[in-house]
Amino acid sequence: STSKLSAHLRIGTLSPNELYYQIEDSGLDFQQRKTISRRLFWRDLAYFQLMNFPNMRERSIRSHYEDTEWVTGDEENRRFQAWKNGQTGYPLVDAGMRELYATGWMTQSIRMVVASFLTEYLRVNWVKGCEWFHYTLVDADSAINSMMWQNAGRSGIDQWNFVMSPTAASQDRTGEYTKKWVPELSKLSKSHLHKPWDTPPEILEQADVVLGESYPHRIISDLQAERQLSVDNVLTMRRKNQQYNDNSGYDLIDLPRLEQTAV
Repeated sequence: STSKLSAHLRIGTLSPNELYYQIEDSGLDFQQRKTISRRLFWRDLAYFQLMNFPNMRERSIRSHYEDTEWVTGDEENRRFQAWKNGQTGYPLVDAGMRELYATGWMTQSIRMVVASFLTEYLRVNWVKGCEWFHYTLVDADSAINSMMWQNAGRSGIDQWNFVMSPTAASQDRTGEYTKKWVPELSKLSKSHLHKPWDTPPEILEQADVVLGESYPHRIISDLQAERQLSVDNVLTMRRKNQQYNDNSGYDLIDLPRLEQTAV
């Protein structure tokens, strides 16, 4: 469950200070209130980062990550258009992107799935995803949105050390979310819903699914190979920028006062 208070926090109809103390005074035990309180701390962290890195919406905080190789040209456009329109052929990703465009909102877990998919598997520069989110989200915030996308693109201070699977669909255990936003697959059972390409032809026919017609083929078919390219591109970039690696192998970032620190 989610509070859906982010838009109110963004436009100022709810004070984060008031919300925090209302939570603290709610009588809930620590385990019940820790997640939403932690989100408010992360919100302040995002504003602290934006204050120190005012260009973080379009420039990597780990500045040498600007040298990371991403997919470009027509292939970049093909992949990005499929992603933002919810036509990637990966049902959970498509559900999230369709919900975003229709409502301006997604849960945090689905935001992480689609962001990870764009950067790690489609290998599209995180800046493009950041700008699309900023254009479509009702809670669009230059600090919070940029911090998440920086981390998804590995260039942020708290770069993600994980990848969200577009097929495991642990965020949609019943399948109802995906069926709502991808109704062309609604007749498929949960066991086939998130991998229609692995579904026997007779079951697809019974569900009125024709891949490539009623629902798109996958925009990429080899997730493992695409992910390996992402990893290799980051390693290549880091090898070329040894001046931004400390003796322990950590990245160095430039601070506003012409200092450096390891992250």
